[in-house]
Amino acid sequence: MIEHIQVVPDKCRACRRCEVACIAAHHGMSFKEAMKHRDVLVSRVQVVKAEGFKTTVRCHQCDPAPCCNVCPTGALQQEKDGRITMRVQFCVACKMCIAVCPYGTISLDTIGMPDLSGDDAETIAQRARREVAVRCDMCRAWREENGKKITACMEACPVRALSMVEPDGTVVEAPQPEKKPVAEAKEAPKETAPE
Repeated sequence: MIEHIQVVPDKCRACRRCEVACIAAHHGMSFKEAMKHRDVLVSRVQVVKAEGFKTTVRCHQCDPAPCCNVCPTGALQQEKDGRITMRVQFCVACKMCIAVCPYGTISLDTIGMPDLSGDDAETIAQRARREVAVRCDMCRAWREENGKKITACMEACPVRALSMVEPDGTVVEAPQPEKKPVAEAKEAPKETAPE
């Protein structure tokens, strides 16, 4: 078994916080910045809503992975332990992985420096932008960099609809969200007991 995320659809509110957290984690920005740019940047998790049904979808970490088997350049590879890795330098955005993914969880994203400032002056890094296939990578780099045990989407979910299943079958749930301190309530007048 490969480490993967499972969803409890009955808990999901379709608030899209998981999508914003994914953008923030993969583009090195704060949650607030990601909110501003969520229409421009690609999330690796998508919220799906239908009548009476809400859930999130992401890479199911298949073993064997059809996306890796069809990739003509070897950009997507499945390691011996089952993990799927993406070597963006080899991706030619042919969309074959998108076509074979049984869950529809691979998208194209543009790498390079986005022009989020609105200026017309384009830098070399912005001109070098290109499309590559992206899929849920279980936030491996983000988790390592930030010392986290759970993914960004799990951390952001206010109803704890997401949990991680480790290779040994252990289910890791997100901790209860910390409650924000409530402003001190005005003290009610104390009642005195009759003498």
